[in-house]
Amino acid sequence: MGEILYNPARAATAMDEAGVDALLAITPANVQYLTRFRRVGSGLALLRRADLANPELFVSTSNVSFCLEDPLDGLVIRPFGNFYRAFTQNGDLTEREAFLRAMHEATRNDATSWDLIAESLRDAGLQSGVVGTDGTVDGLAKLQALLPDLQVKSVAELFRWLRMIKSPDEIARLAEAARVTEHAILTSVQSAFLGATQRHLARVFNQTAITANCYIRQDNASIDGGSAFGNLNTPGDVVVDGSIIRYDVGVHYEGYASDIARCYAFRNVRDKVRRYQDALVAGQERLLECIRPGAMPADIFNATVQTVRQAGIPHFERTHVGHGIGIAGAGYEPPLLSPSDETPLQAGMVLCVETPYVEVGFGGLQVEDMLVVTDDGYQLMTHSERRIQVVP
Repeated sequence: MGEILYNPARAATAMDEAGVDALLAITPANVQYLTRFRRVGSGLALLRRADLANPELFVSTSNVSFCLEDPLDGLVIRPFGNFYRAFTQNGDLTEREAFLRAMHEATRNDATSWDLIAESLRDAGLQSGVVGTDGTVDGLAKLQALLPDLQVKSVAELFRWLRMIKSPDEIARLAEAARVTEHAILTSVQSAFLGATQRHLARVFNQTAITANCYIRQDNASIDGGSAFGNLNTPGDVVVDGSIIRYDVGVHYEGYASDIARCYAFRNVRDKVRRYQDALVAGQERLLECIRPGAMPADIFNATVQTVRQAGIPHFERTHVGHGIGIAGAGYEPPLLSPSDETPLQAGMVLCVETPYVEVGFGGLQVEDMLVVTDDGYQLMTHSERRIQVVP
């Protein structure tokens, strides 16, 4: 059994400042964050301010077995709906089979998730309390119909603020996602040959990641001009002498995401490719020098962009040079390393830091690393060479 992913003290502070008695998560990322349950679209989660150690999961009985995927100590599971199962009458059940029988017997066939949430709030004396949700106020209309005196606030940013600082468990999962991604990149690029297609490189990346018990988040292994189309896969592109092979890829490991970029050259490196990648790496190294608690995103951004320009790409422009990352499917998490973000770095943030360059007609080059901010700086989750490596 695992521990909660969120920090109860941070949750208490956030809920007090928002003036809410409970949080109700309806989006998959936040349901997972509160309960570790990651079956997309089949659960809702409730966290009461008065009982931060025991979140509640409201799940259809047909999907209750997925609670065994990543079990959580203290989780209160409230199954509902109809699903037919038979249980053997002879012999003892295993622990997980006994769990499933207990959940099956506890299922409320007469109720919906909203009915059970309303009951839970009534039992806690919160029928006229304040509930914060990561959705819209209108999205809780069915709950408000059951509890007319209930007040609802939309507090999506509160959830994002909570997820910004990672627990040790989350950091470990993100680090493994990064490790698998780098391994899959290296395996894929080593499979390159004269005439290899983008489809081939992506397939090898995917197979390697899946073999390591991961799901694919993004499999963009682009070649030459195709690397200027962002993360669009162009399957017919082929490797020739001097080709740029660019990876901007990621996986999902135990519900957490990675995002890493590396570039290679096939057999030989064109002068412009080497010079530009060296400039991007110089910017990345300057960026890493800036990472520490209290550092401001705008300062990091300005130092990084200026360094790339001075190192060899005088026209270099970016909207950001990094972002937070965490739960699979949640997209960027704060902070964004941009001129407009005023969130100081804090220990426990996991960041993807990057210096991409795109020139249509030439190609795209990029370096992107993952790291965790520590009390005295940072610790990298990526370890492969950032400069252009030649695939012989």
